[in-house]
Amino acid sequence: RGTVTPVRKNGKRNSVGRRFISFMGAVMVVGAGMCGCKSGPQLTEDQQRGKRIYETLCDKCHKLISPKQHTDNEWIAASDRYGLKLNLQTNEVALLKAYLTRANDTDF
Repeated sequence: RGTVTPVRKNGKRNSVGRRFISFMGAVMVVGAGMCGCKSGPQLTEDQQRGKRIYETLCDKCHKLISPKQHTDNEWIAASDRYGLKLNLQTNEVALLKAYLTRANDTDF
């Protein structure tokens, strides 16, 4: 039960049944390929690293907010300020800025 079996006619499989099974197989393959995919811009490797810094360090002291809530200049200033407070390396602050200024773009 629950499966579609092509009807046999004169000992041969019905071509409609074969076409249906092929169609459903194609739908499953395409659907599996699309599952979990996001359309639109993706983060670079450095921006992804900056995102991990943001998600792991910033929420230790306060609730994370959407990067869209501040301008690039505000995020740059906040990254510099908190980078000093948290003793972040210069490259870590740069990664944090790269993520936050990208993630607040209107097309992201």
